[in-house]
Amino acid sequence: MAEEEYTYEYIVVHLPHLILASGSPRRKQWLEALRIPFTLVIPNIDETPHLNEGAQALVERLAQAKAEHVGRDHTESWVLAADTTVSLKGKILNKPVDSSDAMAMLQSLQGQTHEVHTACCLRRKERSILIHDVARVTFRSMSEKEIKWYVSTKEPMDKAGAYAIQGQGAYFIEKVEGSYATVMGLPIEKLIPHLKSLGLLRAWVLLPD
Repeated sequence: MAEEEYTYEYIVVHLPHLILASGSPRRKQWLEALRIPFTLVIPNIDETPHLNEGAQALVERLAQAKAEHVGRDHTESWVLAADTTVSLKGKILNKPVDSSDAMAMLQSLQGQTHEVHTACCLRRKERSILIHDVARVTFRSMSEKEIKWYVSTKEPMDKAGAYAIQGQGAYFIEKVEGSYATVMGLPIEKLIPHLKSLGLLRAWVLLPD
């Protein structure tokens, strides 16, 4: 029996265009990898945590606020916004304000297991879809020299928890429990079914010649 030959074709369903409300290169790269057309709009909102606000509540509130903020000017498009933070024993570690802050964060994380919370919000007009995921990351023990070197690379300075799992920060990671994508800033496994149901995701399909 002769083997069938297959070719790849796109099945594309177009619904309203997607707006990515984020300045994160990692989130941009995820959408590009999925071949999802989008326009980038960077939101400008106050990201200060509320008093006694937990990590999940914080990222969910900020993801929704970013989507709502950008959605006001793009009412016919779906807006995707996200937020990520690190929580160590209930203490939120956002982006470091300076090198000393980054040093302190990394010193507290070394040899410990922390949580990375990411939420994303898909919004169009009054319809909103909120997704949350959490992963657990364990750092190995780190010397002061290693921490100083890493801070000197500047990589920690715009990252929650002062490290990038997809960059040189991977050197310090002992174990990840949960989604790698969630740690990077987008819970892609939970997001994809919603993108598909809204017609925003291109699907590769095997079709026989």
